[in-house]
Amino acid sequence: MSATRIVDGPGLPAGLPFSLAAGTEDLCFISGMPALNAVGRYQPGTFEEEAALAWRNVMRIADAAGFAQHEIVYVQCVLADIGDYSALNDWWRRQFTDIQSAPARFTFQAAALPFGCKVEMQAVAAHQPRTDRVSS
Repeated sequence: MSATRIVDGPGLPAGLPFSLAAGTEDLCFISGMPALNAVGRYQPGTFEEEAALAWRNVMRIADAAGFAQHEIVYVQCVLADIGDYSALNDWWRRQFTDIQSAPARFTFQAAALPFGCKVEMQAVAAHQPRTDRVSS
């Protein structure tokens, strides 16, 4: 089993010095994404605007790697200010109206985030186990 890496693609932040995602056919690790536009530049905004753009980047990268939103199983949210924890929860509830489909989440405050952004998100996605595989 070899690793696949996503380094660029249509609508994905460009010009970054690392893979946007890496994984296998069943598992994908998506790099931390702040509110970056398509050319890889920080797009400052309100907390909600930055969270939405960071999440949109995560989802576009997941899609480029062959994963869907319902396959996101874990998200780390890094906040520049833990005072935004409630705003994050409010935003999160709008994204995942059915808690049964929400990914696991870990949230913490960092001393500083890239570009002075308010939030950065990274994720792990996993395909459902395939039943057509034979165990050895």
